[in-house]
Parts: sequence; C-alpha cells; structure tokens
Amino acid sequence: MPLFETYIFVDWSARNDLTSRKPSKDSIWVGEFSPDSNELNENYFRGRRECFDFIVDRLSYRFKLNHRILLGFDFAYGYPQGLASALYLPTGILASWWNVWTEIFSRVEDDESNANNRFIVASELNGIVDSGNGGPFWGAPVGRATANLLSNSPVFPYKAQNGVNLKRLRITEVRLRQVQETWKLYGAGSVGGQSLVGIPYLHRLRRHVDFAQRSAVWPFETNFTPTPTPQNGPFIVHAEIWPGVVKDAVASIAENQKTAIRDQIQVRAMCQWAAGLDLQNELGRVFNTPEGLDQSQTQTCIEHEGWILGAL
Repeated sequence: MPLFETYIFVDWSARNDLTSRKPSKDSIWVGEFSPDSNELNENYFRGRRECFDFIVDRLSYRFKLNHRILLGFDFAYGYPQGLASALYLPTGILASWWNVWTEIFSRVEDDESNANNRFIVASELNGIVDSGNGGPFWGAPVGRATANLLSNSPVFPYKAQNGVNLKRLRITEVRLRQVQETWKLYGAGSVGGQSLVGIPYLHRLRRHVDFAQRSAVWPFETNFTPTPTPQNGPFIVHAEIWPGVVKDAVASIAENQKTAIRDQIQVRAMCQWAAGLDLQNELGRVFNTPEGLDQSQTQTCIEHEGWILGAL
C-alpha cells in the first residue's frame, strides 16, 4: 500500500528580488503529482510569498480529498549538532531543532518583493555564538561583511563562546558529500541562505491552523521509520530533499529536452522518483534508519540535524 496520494516538491531560492515574469532558472519551481489523476504539474513563482500561498492552497485542496502528502523543499532543515546550545536555546528531544526554527522565524524578514534580511540575521546569530572569529555562518557579498559575518569561511570545528564545538557538515552531508554546508550563505550552491529564508515558511506550515494537527516533520517528529504516515489521510510529511539524489534522472530529462529549465526538471524528477518508489512499495526504506548510523548518530539526526530524503 502506498504511503502517499500526493507528492509536492519545491526548488527554492534565496534571491533578494523577484525573478522575471518569464519562467527562468535559479528561481522557484513547485512540482506536484498525484497518481489519482496521473497529472504532473510544474509551477513557476517569482517570489517566496507567492509560492507559500500557492502551497497552502494546494495542501488545503488535497486535505479535502483526504490525501497523505509528501512535501519537500531543497534546503537544509537542520544544522550540525550544537547550534541550539551555542545559541543558548533549550535542547532535548523535540526541542533543539524546533527552537532553532523558532529563533530563525522570529528574526527573518521577507517581504512580497522578495527582499530579506538573511545576512543581518546570520550576523546576529553569530553574535550570540560569539567567539570573536566571525562564525559559524559565513559568506557575505561585497559590502555586507561585518565583524560577526565574514566573506570567507572560518575554521571548523568552530568553537562557540560557551565551549560548544560546531562541525562544518551534518552527518547526512558527509554521506552525500556534494551537498553544500548549511553555514554558507553566499556564492555557488549556498544552501545556507536558502535555509535561512526557507525555515520561517516551514515553521508557518507546521503551525498552520488547518494542518498543524495532521502533519509531522521527518525525522524530527516521526523518527526514522518505514511508515511515517497514518493509514488514512489527510496528513502531511515534511521532508528535506536534495535534487542530487535524482541526478541521473535529471540528466536524462535534460538530454531529451534541451530547452527545459533545470529547476523545473528537478522537481519533475523528484516527483517521478518518489511516486515510482511508492508505487512499488519501496518508498518506506528511504524514511527508515540510514545504513551505518550508530545509536548516537541516529539520535543526533532526530534531535538536531535532520536527514536528506534518499541519502541512503
């Protein structure tokens, strides 16, 4: 029996302005597929606010159909273990990751024009962690670097003022290798910037009055399990994704459709990948405990760092 009736994947962007009216690369794309209708829809958005409103509408529609929904964004949902402690936030089971989310949500400003204050927020967070070395967040454009936010990477492990050592990579990032670190905010592959402006929207979705009682964030709230959904919907499982998991499918589509936009191809490939595995009753294995993790590492991922879907 499949775990989901609908799959929604988002290729996110941290841009500080709206993209062109004409669909373009390095922008926001949402892929949505439901085997019930056998329709795969791909939608382009110029800004994050517009995309968020669309996702809420689609979730509401799928809830009316009692669908179980897999919803994934392509940015980091967690940070290397220790950030909550370094920020002097409460820690513990179901607390560390959520309190980091809440702290970021309370600081990030992101308006309808896509203007956001992610570099200011990173500088503020570094100021709390303060050890005088301008980290752990790093990467700022010309003119935006501060004493607390450097253009270049500090040395890792990064020792916070309270003695907490922060690693450069999460356990899941070590597993995949090509994934960029969550601390990097600017430059090629700077997923850290996308995370800072993305986590506040995840926070809103998880607390949304229409969905809060029927959703969970994997693996933080579900643990690692082959059955992250109830038998009946509606229900939302939030899961971090990375298009590199389906890079071969992306390359194949791109080869056959020379003019296709890569971001669009990536959400299409993610939908096809997840739905295909689910149809074969194989999707559960990518939600289960990854091979090679010991008990301590497993708890670190569940309480602090999260995991990328498909990083087996």
